[in-house]
Amino acid sequence: MDAALSSLGTYLSAYPFATLSSVGFYALLIALAVPSVRQVLVPYLGHPVAPNQQYLQAFDTFRGFAAALVAIGHCWWATHPVFHATQMAAPFIAFGQKAVPMFAVLSGFLIYRSVLSIRSVQDLRAYIIRRAFRIYPVYLLGVGLAVVCGQYISGQYISPLSFLISDLFMLNIVGWPGGFANPVTWSLYIEVGFYAFLPLAFLALGRKHLILASVIGLVALIAADYPSRVFGLWKFFLIGILASEVAGSIAFAKLSQRRPWIVTLLLGLGVALLIYDFGGVRRDWVSRLGLTTAHGEGNTVGLGLACFLMLTSVSHLPRMAAALNVLPLRLLGVISYSVYIVHFFYIYANFPELGSFTQAGTQPMFRHFQSLPQMPAWYLPVLFFPGIFFWSVVAFLLVERPGIQLGKRIVERMRGGRAAIGQRAHPAQIPAE
Repeated sequence: MDAALSSLGTYLSAYPFATLSSVGFYALLIALAVPSVRQVLVPYLGHPVAPNQQYLQAFDTFRGFAAALVAIGHCWWATHPVFHATQMAAPFIAFGQKAVPMFAVLSGFLIYRSVLSIRSVQDLRAYIIRRAFRIYPVYLLGVGLAVVCGQYISGQYISPLSFLISDLFMLNIVGWPGGFANPVTWSLYIEVGFYAFLPLAFLALGRKHLILASVIGLVALIAADYPSRVFGLWKFFLIGILASEVAGSIAFAKLSQRRPWIVTLLLGLGVALLIYDFGGVRRDWVSRLGLTTAHGEGNTVGLGLACFLMLTSVSHLPRMAAALNVLPLRLLGVISYSVYIVHFFYIYANFPELGSFTQAGTQPMFRHFQSLPQMPAWYLPVLFFPGIFFWSVVAFLLVERPGIQLGKRIVERMRGGRAAIGQRAHPAQIPAE
């Protein structure tokens, strides 16, 4: 018993910042289990603004799972082999990069639903404001943390100031070649480009022609396949758009009512394909058929098909969706964007010897981490990783939630001003005294 307690004390003190952070998250979960406390906390830990469309249960869980997978994968990869035992016990964390295309499918699905409500320049302006205040505040937090962690350094063609300016204004969207301080933001820049492109395409083409363009574009992207994580990511946005259209169709709704077992079967097939795809390149069955190139970065067509089946079906299986929408899982979805942005800084806080994030995964870092104590398999998921959720909750409450609410107030004020202008322009609508 004394030896066990001594070992536990060693693990608790190995990375004290992680230990205290994880204890904070566990304390939050315990607090949420107390009904009287839960009533106070839940309003602050839910979506601060009601969605413009019908809320889809289980989608928060998908989003939370994807964010957690990216984060735990980076915890293992950036410090390898400190957490090698965890990866041996759960090999899927070595493929955390696959969560990025999963995010892209979710974005395509949900952003397409938002774009369908755009009917005017004013609607487009409201869409832009909502997206900007949803994305930029937490992104700006990431820039600030990168400054604190000394990530803006000189390069062959860049100064620290030019590096910082590029991140502040997201210049990577327009091809700034010098890189990015926060390693995870490479995909965020592509997402922002998609957010800008989709409403313009919808207004120019209309719904029917946009769907046709998405089908043609998806076929073209698969036919012109190339093992690039940037190029390969775009097809997943189109898969999300098509999944959203199918899920919202009358035909699929009738199928779910008349033959619910078929929809359940589609969900099961999607889950099976997802699990199979996490076996790595050797399970990229589409490339093995000779239809695409092998995707070591995770952007496989099989993964896209799995996500397509899961998202189209789960929205028509209310019991399954409700089961996946329980509070702890829903919370992870709510804070998922904060998880995505802050987790690399959490790793740095525990392993400051990383220095520049560009050193992560290099041979010198591998040799350094090889000299550190190797942690048991349970340590990463139980005592190290949960601390990311604690700081993500903090980021959500202090930055993300206020930012979203500010965007909502700006949109409401804008719409209120238009209504007042409309009344002044049509005095006959004003009741006589």
